[in-house]
Amino acid sequence: MKDTRSSPRWAGTVGLVLVGVILALICGEVLVRVAAMDQRNYVIEMWRYASLLKRPSADPAIGHEHVPGTSATLQGVDISINSLGMRGPEPAADAAHRIAIIGDSVALGWGVPEAETLRAKLEHALGPKVDVVNDGVGNMNLPQVVAHWERTNARLPVDTVILLATQRAPIVQPPPTGNWLLRHSMLCAILVTYYQTVTSGAAGREEMTEAMRREWTEGPGAAEMHTAFDRLAGLAEKGGYRVILVAVPEMHELQDYRFGFMTAILQQEAEAEGWTFVDLRPVLMDEPAESYWATEQDIHPNGKFLELAAHRLLPLLR
Repeated sequence: MKDTRSSPRWAGTVGLVLVGVILALICGEVLVRVAAMDQRNYVIEMWRYASLLKRPSADPAIGHEHVPGTSATLQGVDISINSLGMRGPEPAADAAHRIAIIGDSVALGWGVPEAETLRAKLEHALGPKVDVVNDGVGNMNLPQVVAHWERTNARLPVDTVILLATQRAPIVQPPPTGNWLLRHSMLCAILVTYYQTVTSGAAGREEMTEAMRREWTEGPGAAEMHTAFDRLAGLAEKGGYRVILVAVPEMHELQDYRFGFMTAILQQEAEAEGWTFVDLRPVLMDEPAESYWATEQDIHPNGKFLELAAHRLLPLLR
């Protein structure tokens, strides 16, 4: 005969376990938010960037975009988005010439105050007759960068496009998540990022290099990257502007550099399209890679890196 008294006990035990799990998650969320108040955790700050300044795009080729007219302090730096969805001031209406910087978070100037961005440095050096705009959006691959620029370019003609190409160029990006928990929980963002890192199979230096080589040469995004280069070439021909393709090095190690295959692929693309090619690594070789990092946890280029990049580009722009 079945003992019906065990059912309430079992249900009560499950209920206590669930309450304990919920309380532990709440405590974990509170602790993560308190620990992240200094804005030094890169993962959390990128999560806040996506939550505060970005939204899913109506164009699936773009994926995500900035929300026009928004601003936030991220990683201790103020980032303001203008009415066209670009970081920085509104485009000058009376400029004789206009230069657009396009790319991912490096072009955006992640972790760098507006006055130290490549956009601001070039505009200051070139004078009031030249307007420099920043169409960079974080966490984009090259097809997304070009699709986003095509939409911006339809509203904003330019004389020159500077494409900052990084290691993310061929990486296939997942579509914007509809997961409510991931979009609202810092703890969830930390746990998901940790899981993705552990299961990526590219934790060591050798593994990371080989994983990146596969992405650039035979991965699912490599063909799409080459198609995006051709698409940008068509836009440039139609718009009558020139393109400067800038190879941004992988920033963990500059002296014992293992990612020359990326530079070679980018240079080959530039030559095939008739573009000017710039490799930034040679101008960075006097100091260790860490001296160019935004923070000790974040390898995004800092103001010193962007100053050297501006000096390298200025002769081509004058």
